[in-house]
Amino acid sequence: MYFETRLKGLALVAGLMSASCLPAVAQTQINVIGFGAGFAWADLFGPSGTEKTQALLDFEKKYDIVINMEYADEDVARQKVLLDLVNGTGNYDLVMLGSDGAVQTYAAAGYLEPLTERVKTETELFDPSKVYAPFLEANTVNGELWGLPYYSFGSGAVYRKDIFDKYGIKEFPKTTEEMESALKTIKEGLAKDGVTDVYPLTMRGAPGEEPSLDLSGFVYAYAGYPAWFEGGAGTPEEIKAKKAQPIFTGDFRKGFETFVRWSQEYGPPGIATHTWVDMMNLYAQGKAVVLFPSAINAFAGIPSSKVPEVKEFSTFAPAPTGPSGKAVQSFWTFSVGVSAFSKNKDAAYKALAFLTSENTMRAFNETIGWPYTTYPSIMHSPTLQDKWPAAMLDQIEASFTSADPHYFPYIPELTEFMDKVGTAASASIAGTASVDDSLNELQGWATDRMNRAGYYQ
Repeated sequence: MYFETRLKGLALVAGLMSASCLPAVAQTQINVIGFGAGFAWADLFGPSGTEKTQALLDFEKKYDIVINMEYADEDVARQKVLLDLVNGTGNYDLVMLGSDGAVQTYAAAGYLEPLTERVKTETELFDPSKVYAPFLEANTVNGELWGLPYYSFGSGAVYRKDIFDKYGIKEFPKTTEEMESALKTIKEGLAKDGVTDVYPLTMRGAPGEEPSLDLSGFVYAYAGYPAWFEGGAGTPEEIKAKKAQPIFTGDFRKGFETFVRWSQEYGPPGIATHTWVDMMNLYAQGKAVVLFPSAINAFAGIPSSKVPEVKEFSTFAPAPTGPSGKAVQSFWTFSVGVSAFSKNKDAAYKALAFLTSENTMRAFNETIGWPYTTYPSIMHSPTLQDKWPAAMLDQIEASFTSADPHYFPYIPELTEFMDKVGTAASASIAGTASVDDSLNELQGWATDRMNRAGYYQ
């Protein structure tokens, strides 16, 4: 009996030892690339971008998925995404996008996995009905959804109310005509007071795609429609059906010219090289009275500002309307899509749904504190309501819900166009080319590019 029991015990131990030596079932690895370590998904990857928080570990355990995040400088990250997709290597399962070119270009090239059916049927982590509709519309091309939005924004201005009050401007201008008058008053007042290091306005004018998002919003407000092609054609199908030619020397001109003039006359020196980071820093340093029209960049700088007046008197205002009656636009989503070359698309979508989920975005807003979110439930919850005035949040929310996300054409060549448009604006702001010369050159390039793409055959 003793030996029998002993043998059974040894057999049990041997069995347990054998089982413990079996290789563990490998968890699905999902590779992601983004930028902004310590900012984007700081609630999941910590301030350095390398330490996983409990919320992320819980997700990984529940779904048997490991999310590997790679951070890089923004330009480097964009290049890595481009190379990975063009070469079809699938090194990254999830790729960062943007509604100002990447979504349109990569979707048309077949580089992204369509998400329309997934968001309809897989709602455990991401429910599209709970998201502001324009942020999904911004990532929709030809009726198909290609990316889910992370942080996103609409148009608006942040301004120094104390300086407005000092120079007798009682409220923020409601039209672009009133705004130009206010900028002129501020400029004259600052000069009269001998203030030489504060400027009425900060915008972004660096060469490349940087200014195009905001500049296109000026064009929209002055023309009343996306005035890039005849008749406002905004899709390949519309352009081809109407044989719509570029109109950069036509209705596009007034908005372009105003953007350039305001930058030159009311912006700081060097504005022709300024990016969104320069906008943010200038406002945070108290060197700009108005940041416009991508107001979110002011909120990025206000928390770190060492200027008491910036923290105390900064106020949000809706974007003014142009002569057309349409407001100046600036609308963007930092979005993420599933690579068409991912070998684990189901797991990749689960990871994407988690990274853009309501709970994740709530934690992001608690961590960062910006008055922006993709979810109405968060906009109206204590997460933001306890930090910002209710009237401000209502105005910011209106900048989402009243926006026209397609205020520029949704064409596969958009990335190239954004680069050319921004570079043309930068040259005009710098004075190395006149507005007419920049637009004539842009018109010639665009006509040739659309002909080569076969739009007018």
